[in-house]
Amino acid sequence: MLAAAALASCGKTPGTNSAGAAPADTAPNAAGAASAASKAELPRPVRTLRVGMSEVGDLLILPGEVRPRYEQRYGFRIGGKIAQRLVDVGQEIKAGQVLALLDSQDVMPAINTQTAQLEAARSDLKLQQSELKRVQELREKGFVSSAALERQTTAAEAAQARLQAAQAQLASAQNGLLFQTLRADKAGVVVAVDADAGSVVASGQSVVRVAQLGEREIAINVPERTVALMKKARGFDVRVEALADRAYAAKLRELSPVADAASRTYAARLAIVAADESLKLGMSATVRLDLGTAQAIVVPNSALYTRDNKTRVWLVEPSSATVNPVVVELGESTGDGVVILAGLKPGDLVVTAGANLLLPGQKVLLPDASAQRAGKS
Repeated sequence: MLAAAALASCGKTPGTNSAGAAPADTAPNAAGAASAASKAELPRPVRTLRVGMSEVGDLLILPGEVRPRYEQRYGFRIGGKIAQRLVDVGQEIKAGQVLALLDSQDVMPAINTQTAQLEAARSDLKLQQSELKRVQELREKGFVSSAALERQTTAAEAAQARLQAAQAQLASAQNGLLFQTLRADKAGVVVAVDADAGSVVASGQSVVRVAQLGEREIAINVPERTVALMKKARGFDVRVEALADRAYAAKLRELSPVADAASRTYAARLAIVAADESLKLGMSATVRLDLGTAQAIVVPNSALYTRDNKTRVWLVEPSSATVNPVVVELGESTGDGVVILAGLKPGDLVVTAGANLLLPGQKVLLPDASAQRAGKS
């Protein structure tokens, strides 16, 4: 009997009990693996959008500043030391009003010198004319030659020319005294003072800047990529925050053909169509460029995801219900999403929810298929 029991014990299959069944702790592990495999094979539910061409309003926004249409920089015609500045920033001035005065100490010696030279020229002319009269009388009596008369005539003419030159030099010196008074050519308002009393300025150096009252403009700096858009814009909408975002219509008056060396932007001026007194110089403004409407593909932001520094969307293949990533080129943002410049075509089906959880070639459950499955269950 012991031999038969030993033979019976040797005939057991590994992993089974005496009744031939598997151990109790092995069955649940196998069932869990089968359940996990079945879950991995289930399609992932997603939301989709079939893209098409939409009408998109093209709008460009730039910051600006209210500036006068005409702004003059007043400077003295001669150099010197400023004795007085008679206007302040913000002060309204009239045509002919004195803005500043130079110290006359530098000019009076020159005037005195030119006056003395003029008197000397007059005395010399008087002497040469008297001598010419005497030589003419002697020539009539035959006591001097014709050459002597010609020499004296030339000397008298030279003295006359020196007198005229001295008069011109005195007038120039006197103009220097007149130019020491800086006057406004037209009415306006002082917007800046570039030099104050006590400063030594050169000829033509700016001392006071005056803006003419009336026309107002918006000064903006246009980036390189939008210069072409400025010329084809249908209109300009100017909003001033200080006036509760009040809107003004404007039109392009001036666009510089050369970019600024520091900012690499192009200076532009927009003429405000109906400016009023509430629009003050120096106010900040926002300029909106209406570039019209265009047809473009727009997708919501949730459809985009970034990997390897490239923006992609998941493109759905309806026949196989699988997804694959597609690199897209983005345009401007809109109220509905982002404009797609390249990578999609009308009729494509893209995933709009759950984009970061998908894998290439993964099966997805489309909304229609999900509804059918819910109906069957």
